[in-house]
Amino acid sequence: MFPLPVSSPPPLCPFPHSGLVLNQDFKMPHGSRSLQDARDAFKACKNPQHYNQWAETYNTQDHDMMDYMAPAHTAQTLMKHVRHSPDQSLVLDVACGSGLVAKMLSSLGFRHFVGVDGSAAMLEEARKTALYQNVLLALLGTQALPVDQFDVVTIVGALYPGFVPVKVVRELCHAAKPGGLVVLTRGNYQRPDHFSYTQDLHSELRSMEQEGLWKCLELRQVEHYLSDPHQPQGVIQGSVYIYQKFVTLQY
Repeated sequence: MFPLPVSSPPPLCPFPHSGLVLNQDFKMPHGSRSLQDARDAFKACKNPQHYNQWAETYNTQDHDMMDYMAPAHTAQTLMKHVRHSPDQSLVLDVACGSGLVAKMLSSLGFRHFVGVDGSAAMLEEARKTALYQNVLLALLGTQALPVDQFDVVTIVGALYPGFVPVKVVRELCHAAKPGGLVVLTRGNYQRPDHFSYTQDLHSELRSMEQEGLWKCLELRQVEHYLSDPHQPQGVIQGSVYIYQKFVTLQY
């Protein structure tokens, strides 16, 4: 058990319901791509092999077509709570993909990044950005992250069933320095068979607050996480959670 902080913990964040189904295999076609191609790719990405196939068009075509706003929302929310100079902060970009989050944060003054991903092809794309001091090939939930090393830890677009187990959020907290920030960004996909994952995630986040691991600074609801013409409003909404690790932790 982790000790509770001396002061009373802040109120727990209220959580929305969300879910996502990722259950279709795909092969990436050559040549020009349609919006449906991009949408199918997003729905199919269940494991590193899918991402290895997807890496070539992940940045340049599919995210542009789907108007993927998660990195921007992550950066905007983080900047409201950063207390250290960005250029002195070490960022762990978990499930970094091709480096979209690092690109956004670098435009705001962050200069020091370590990327972790389960796809070698995605990490090669991340290397090409020249933003990362190091990139690590690792499957989240099976290989431990470094402990107490990072001023900022981000995970964007990966907290879904078939991607990352819920227990990984504890590793994200452990990876942050005492007082460090952890940002979790995900889409609020309304899929019934993913509600259980979301409920488990929210239960774990609450438990970690109650145990004195961290405190919730903000839960931000965003109107546009990703475009989807099949949704009533043409978009999928999203959530950005930001936590601060308590300073007085004992492992």
